[in-house]
Amino acid sequence: MNVRQTDPKPMTGDGWTRRVGRAVLRPFRPVDEVARAIDLGVGLQRSTATGRRIVVDDLGTGSDATVVAALMARALAHFRHDRVLAVDATGREPSLATRLDVEEPGDLAKADGTAFETVCEGLGDVTDRLWTARTDPADPGAYAAGLLPVSRFFGVTIVVGETGGGFLETVAAGAHSRVRVVRATREAALRVGRELDVLTAQGREDEATRTVVVVFDQERGEDRGLDVERTARIIAGSGAEVIALPHDRHLAQGTAVLPRRIAESTHRLVQTVALAALDRAIDGGPNTGSGR
Repeated sequence: MNVRQTDPKPMTGDGWTRRVGRAVLRPFRPVDEVARAIDLGVGLQRSTATGRRIVVDDLGTGSDATVVAALMARALAHFRHDRVLAVDATGREPSLATRLDVEEPGDLAKADGTAFETVCEGLGDVTDRLWTARTDPADPGAYAAGLLPVSRFFGVTIVVGETGGGFLETVAAGAHSRVRVVRATREAALRVGRELDVLTAQGREDEATRTVVVVFDQERGEDRGLDVERTARIIAGSGAEVIALPHDRHLAQGTAVLPRRIAESTHRLVQTVALAALDRAIDGGPNTGSGR
């Protein structure tokens, strides 16, 4: 993996002291922590009868949904035995390709869905099980013409875009689960709460249970008046799962996300987000039989 020449030197999510302490204590990790890591890995390997589509957006809060989508895609591609596709429908920087550290972002319109070999010619190659492509955020027709023929070759397809975009909303109508990445502010929490209340009022509780809300502390202590635990309990009343993603110095740089640089807690939480979204994509709601 190559970092672009123009990017600043990547910071680490954990400070030097924490990294050293973590390395020293790794052989003595508690049994329940090891078991949790194993459960996450097994859960992310769940097989799917057909390809699953997961939509990621910022609900108009200005949160960097692409970084969460990139981390989810890497986590899924690392653990799964099938292929993962990550599609960027944001049209803004930092792009998904930037976050995934690929020079050629790929173009969904150029991916020929005749066979997997022809599909790959239009995609950006990230790893041996992860590919990416960009598409026009305003073109709803790109869903049927581009995404559907291509996504059949992938076990999981993640689409990141902006709320209200023609392409994203068309995909969302048939998505198997949805991840809303919102800023760690009271205003953003109220917005997502209202959105889920509307779904419930309209009798669309199933959409709420297929939703994962990520409260992303993009800027350290952006709203010190936000009680994350209380907010999570309130939002969870709708059936959605809420996961808080604390500030990570590496992610805040806005450049390529290097897995070895992010904090260990970020690794664990992103895997939790990916698993929650996958469970909902497969089961139509939380997987209550997994023992997690």
